[in-house]
Amino acid sequence: MMGHYIMLSTFLGTCTRRLRSATSNIYSLLLPRAYSAYLATALLPPMRSAGRRRRYNAYRASMVLVIATVLTSPHLAAWEREHNVVQLSPQVRILPHDKTPGAIPMDAVRAFLREHRVVNDADELQELTYVIAGDDHRLISGAGDKLYVRGNLPSDGQVGIYRHAEEYQALDGTPLGLELLKVGVAQYLRSEGDIAQLEVVSSHQEVRVNDIILPLDEAELGGEFMPREPLRALEGHIIAVPGGVRFIGRLQIVALDLGSQDGLQAGHLLRVNQQGALINDPRTQEQVPLPSTEAGSVMVFKPYEHVSYALVMQASRVLEVGDHVYSPAGD
Repeated sequence: MMGHYIMLSTFLGTCTRRLRSATSNIYSLLLPRAYSAYLATALLPPMRSAGRRRRYNAYRASMVLVIATVLTSPHLAAWEREHNVVQLSPQVRILPHDKTPGAIPMDAVRAFLREHRVVNDADELQELTYVIAGDDHRLISGAGDKLYVRGNLPSDGQVGIYRHAEEYQALDGTPLGLELLKVGVAQYLRSEGDIAQLEVVSSHQEVRVNDIILPLDEAELGGEFMPREPLRALEGHIIAVPGGVRFIGRLQIVALDLGSQDGLQAGHLLRVNQQGALINDPRTQEQVPLPSTEAGSVMVFKPYEHVSYALVMQASRVLEVGDHVYSPAGD
């Protein structure tokens, strides 16, 4: 135990001499020794004698005082200036708030794009290739079955099988387009005249007579969308939710009554205003609409001529069909 006391006495003497010398390298020599000595004393076994404990505590208190003197000495500032030391401390960094989200992976909407298409009207629908019969006069077919179709068709490769699902209309009843829902994929086998034979490769539903045949549009899918605001003012509405859902939340798909003819492009961001509720005026008893409230944002990912599909990016409340959408450029 006496060896520990001798070590501490030697240490205190060294610290005192180092402080008096006031050399520029005092901290590179003294501070590590002080820290090591402190650790050594902290690990010493407890003293059994009261006198030894008092001497031990006195030594340790002196050592801590030396360390404090080293840290507060004016030579510390001189040494830091000489070695270009920069003192750092935690602080808050404020970044500008950017409402525009980053790039959106195409995988978020790729499956939807494979399943849905839009044509402008019934006249265009009548001009598309369609199923006229199943093999062995079957009315419905599935994977592995053969089909006969009529119309223009690529001479090789795979095609999509679609079915008329919903008619999109503006809030005033103006027709905007017809939704086609994909029911399967078929492979071209052979043709004679305007009649071709296909084999159903896969199907989500049964394939029926009069279903529509269209080329697959996988080639036009990019890797990601870069959300951005339109340069012109736009106003429209949510007119439908594919799948018939009434209430809409984040990352759901919606149909808008705006399209490429209105200037919409893939990646355009639009704000959504929640339509105000109708209340009865307590005096006049007439119905009065409350002001609308900003409720979220949507990103267009597939614009057609008169209608577009969009992904709900943010929703502070439940959205509904009929809610107003607009571009911030129109503020």
